[in-house]
Amino acid sequence: MAITYRVFTEDDWDQWVATGAIAFLDDIDNAAAWAEPIRPLIDFDRGLCAFDGDQMVGKTHAITFSMSVPGGELPTAGITAVSVASTHRRRGILSELMRRQLDDIRDRGEPLAALWASESLIYGRFGYGLAAQSERVSIDRRHTDLLPTVPEARGEVSFVQPDAALERWPPLYDRLRESRPGMMARDSAHWSAFVVPRTNKPEGGFTRRQYVEYAGPDGPEGYAIYTVKNEWVEGIPRGTLRVPEMVATNTEAEAALWRYLFGIDLVGTISANNRPPDDALLWMLADPRHLRRPPRDSLWVRILDVPKALEGRAYPADGRLVLDVRDPFGPWAAGRFELAAEGGKASCHPTDASPDVALGADDLAAVYLSGVRPSTLARAGRVEGSVEALRLADSLFAWHTAPWCLDAF
Repeated sequence: MAITYRVFTEDDWDQWVATGAIAFLDDIDNAAAWAEPIRPLIDFDRGLCAFDGDQMVGKTHAITFSMSVPGGELPTAGITAVSVASTHRRRGILSELMRRQLDDIRDRGEPLAALWASESLIYGRFGYGLAAQSERVSIDRRHTDLLPTVPEARGEVSFVQPDAALERWPPLYDRLRESRPGMMARDSAHWSAFVVPRTNKPEGGFTRRQYVEYAGPDGPEGYAIYTVKNEWVEGIPRGTLRVPEMVATNTEAEAALWRYLFGIDLVGTISANNRPPDDALLWMLADPRHLRRPPRDSLWVRILDVPKALEGRAYPADGRLVLDVRDPFGPWAAGRFELAAEGGKASCHPTDASPDVALGADDLAAVYLSGVRPSTLARAGRVEGSVEALRLADSLFAWHTAPWCLDAF
């Protein structure tokens, strides 16, 4: 039977949940309980499903976002819930879902798409590039002394109730977004569903989320969300503390929050699953060797409108480059474009001029948020250009902070 494709409807909800649960090795009832609170947030006409008869055998969905880029922000489609039934693999279903979805995103006028990949091998062939990484940090509490040069707190860390967090924390997150590429705008529904959830339940032996805030002389400057798991080993307390999210708007707030978390009694290990690759914590520690911080790929970006994307970010250097962009999967980013940057802004338009740098759509996406230098990709055999052109490209696509995405979606 031929595979058919159509837009997701509310009548498809049960199959949508079940298809995703099976693909991601989850229990269907557990997945349904997790999915039900976010059902009101679903934009059904942004979902695309594949059917074999009446059976859903593949799906993908897009969330309407605005993502911070160097010096600004742009409309971005957040790709999520991508899966194909194990009974229907190797039939081109995922490729067709991706092609139809990218067509729709471009038609909506969104220049970018972004996602977190369950497997890093999947999305490069669809033109997505690894645009941001994160670190999973952990440290034994016995090795958490900070250097004496780290600023002392002039304020205090205190517990806050969920309602107060929902009121005071979004502006802190937005202040961080102004300087960090790769961060998604959060509306009130997102905050109350995912960050400070109304259904705050213990999970996996850990407590409910606990909320603390650092307030300096001028008011709130940072916050941390954490959970703890009690454990004793032969009479010795070896609890685990996990930090799903910590945001600080300055060094003083960041140091104060770490000092608080490192000072909680009965804890043996402190961990945070998503910290930026240029995190200052390593350089705050008196004994940094004990900080475990394996990197991982986090945000993958797809450029669908090269002029709009390149004109939408800021540039720390002046210069002109002609980029020859290959896009084997589709027509969206392919072409030759002249990028001319001056005074922090740039113009970008198609051209027939000789190229200075040749690269794939995935490589352009990788350098777009400043997550990697073009010259690094050239050394990897992915980008072509003269030494001078690559040096200019490095300068143009640089930024003062590494990209980071706090929201896995």
